[in-house]
Amino acid sequence: MRFFILSIFLALASCTIVAQNTTTSFNVGGLKVILKPTVKDVISVRMFYRGGVSNYTPEQTGIEDMALVAAVECGTKKYNKNTFKDLQDAYGIDIGGSSGRDFGNISMTCISKYFNEGWDLFSEAIVNPIFDARELDLLRAKMISDLQQQEGDPENYLEQMALKHAFKDTPYATQPAGTETTLSKFTTADVKNYYAGILNKNQMFLVVVGKISKDELTKKINSTLASIPVKPYSPKNIELTSFKGSSLVTEQREVATNYITGILNAPIMSSEDYIPYRLAVSVLSSNLFREIRTKRNLSYAPDAHIVNGRISYTSVNVSTTDPKASVEVIVNELKDIQDGTISEVGLEELKGSFITNNYMREQSSAAMAVTLGQAEVMGDWKLADELVNKVKAATVEKIRDVAMKYISGVKWTYLGDVKAATAASSAFSLSVD
Repeated sequence: MRFFILSIFLALASCTIVAQNTTTSFNVGGLKVILKPTVKDVISVRMFYRGGVSNYTPEQTGIEDMALVAAVECGTKKYNKNTFKDLQDAYGIDIGGSSGRDFGNISMTCISKYFNEGWDLFSEAIVNPIFDARELDLLRAKMISDLQQQEGDPENYLEQMALKHAFKDTPYATQPAGTETTLSKFTTADVKNYYAGILNKNQMFLVVVGKISKDELTKKINSTLASIPVKPYSPKNIELTSFKGSSLVTEQREVATNYITGILNAPIMSSEDYIPYRLAVSVLSSNLFREIRTKRNLSYAPDAHIVNGRISYTSVNVSTTDPKASVEVIVNELKDIQDGTISEVGLEELKGSFITNNYMREQSSAAMAVTLGQAEVMGDWKLADELVNKVKAATVEKIRDVAMKYISGVKWTYLGDVKAATAASSAFSLSVD
């Protein structure tokens, strides 16, 4: 009965996707636009700025995140900060800005009834931010406070440690949110000039998902975003990192449990290996939960997942009071994935679960906009639309082959009782290649 219900759900979801799967891209005055019309009353709009951490030096870390947050929080030529916020509240409009390792974005979500009001605020934030000095100082204080809180969170702190370890001497070692030192030194002129540098139609693209026509959207863009300059832009190359062998970085912290992350290779989203490997990691995550949590009760929530990016990587995570036993299980499960332990029946069940979860994750307009934008940054927005078909085409043999290809070393990072890590050194040095 459960299989029958799942089949009906997938059939209905497929019909909905087919009905809505009219994603197109076009150019409006030099700006690339990706539009996915839907029947949803919620419209999500995102302006993406390519580059992320490759846009600036390590000494400027955090400047793009500050600039994009400030664009929506420090007022515009038309609206001061309070008026801008009051209009958001009055019409239920959600606007935000941020920057990560591969791109920055300014987003707006609203119901279609108030799209005109939402677009007005959105376009103002993009084209006419004023970076008011007083408001920028208040924002800086808030961002520094947030960083201090994040450093107190062991899992967040460990993630930053792990990336610095794994991607040393590459832009990916940079923390996009910045540091207290870098955020403190940015002047209003620094932030304003930086934003002017990335305000470039050749570096930007727009993603819109919701109940809106191409003609209506084109008119909006022409009437409000036409002034964005068109300047030369070439994305900076980021050399792909290949992990071989094992290494361990530790840091002492008095915590109730020990936090461990392992970073491994992963294919980029545009690679034909991506979907088979993502399925392999899905199996790995399930196996880790079974072996570490259910069978041995070594950790509450062990996990493995792929982080998509211009450099993609696999992250394996566990918090435990027994590092040696937990890491030994992780290494054994990595070897099992390489050995191709998944069966044909198991693969079909995995595909069904994967596709269902993907549909459920992308029920919202905002989620669809993010997925399309990420895919565009990684090579082509069509990669997002092709995902389901590629999942269906995956084979047991291909999953085994990509596991052998990409699981070749682990960069371990450890936060907690260093004596326990030392006692577990034999486990951390186990080879998976």
